[in-house]
Amino acid sequence: MAIPITIIKNDNLLFDAINIQEAAMILAEALNMNTPKCNDLIERGYVYNIPYYVKEDEYRFIAPKEVANKRRKELEENNHNNARRIWLVPANPNEYDLESAFSRYETLDWKRSCNYENGDILFMYVSGNIKKVRYKVEVIEGLIRTNNVTYDEALWIDDEKFKQSKEWKYMRFRFVDEVDTAELSLKKLREHGLKGNIQGAMKITGDLRDYIMSFFKQDLTEGYYPDEVSQILEEGKRKTVTVNVYERNPIARKRCIEYYGFQCQACEVDFENRYGEVGKDFIHVHHIKPLHEIQQGYIVNPIQDLVPVCPNCHAMLHRQENGRYLSIEQLKERILNVAK
Repeated sequence: MAIPITIIKNDNLLFDAINIQEAAMILAEALNMNTPKCNDLIERGYVYNIPYYVKEDEYRFIAPKEVANKRRKELEENNHNNARRIWLVPANPNEYDLESAFSRYETLDWKRSCNYENGDILFMYVSGNIKKVRYKVEVIEGLIRTNNVTYDEALWIDDEKFKQSKEWKYMRFRFVDEVDTAELSLKKLREHGLKGNIQGAMKITGDLRDYIMSFFKQDLTEGYYPDEVSQILEEGKRKTVTVNVYERNPIARKRCIEYYGFQCQACEVDFENRYGEVGKDFIHVHHIKPLHEIQQGYIVNPIQDLVPVCPNCHAMLHRQENGRYLSIEQLKERILNVAK
């Protein structure tokens, strides 16, 4: 089946190719490269959103989303050379507070110690007294420019390391999932193929890769936790209200959803029941306490402070009526009254 490929150069349309072969020929001619190499660049590009750089020029390759998703599955099931790489990466809790970082941010800028590329999966092994694989992240920018790096000194425990970090090259990854189990301890990893200690980033394959991946089943951040929710629709313009940081805390959201499930706690909609597979595991999470009442240093309680709601109910909970926000109970009562 022919796969249409769009080639973008520096955010401008370069060419719409009818298939990957034509796209590779066009790119090879433009860059004076051999066609087979361009074919691989384009495939990894459209499957994993990996740009290709030539000096200051950026090339991106785009295919229909359903086509890209299908090809990604094929690549990974067949261990194809163009499949994304899986890494095991150490994180020292005596130098950097990774748990607190994930409690604040969905994306982090991390030292580019290897040639990470967009789409690569990193399993973060927390050393020190923990000695377990705890987090799964996905690289979204394999190399970021120095002036775009976000430094948060408060997360660094080792002041000297923080100073050194200003000289590093960085990549950016997004939080995907976290687990806490003795089955991912250093001892267990060695039983499943790990050789020696985890002193630096390493690519993993085979039994060790499959063993670690088997413990991470969710994607806690992709697609269903927006920065903003719709507040009103008036004269064709959408007004939005920013969702506070506690609603975007992926670890707290996970704890909340594990307790309540994926059903909206106001209108009781379950997206998987209503829409099928496309709605599976979809839900927003709302922070019950208004932001102005939260003091600095506040630690969120995922069960008492957070509640799963659908996007519509989430938007209503962020609107004010006579200067007050509706509670979950009040909104649920409104819904029941309208249904009568």
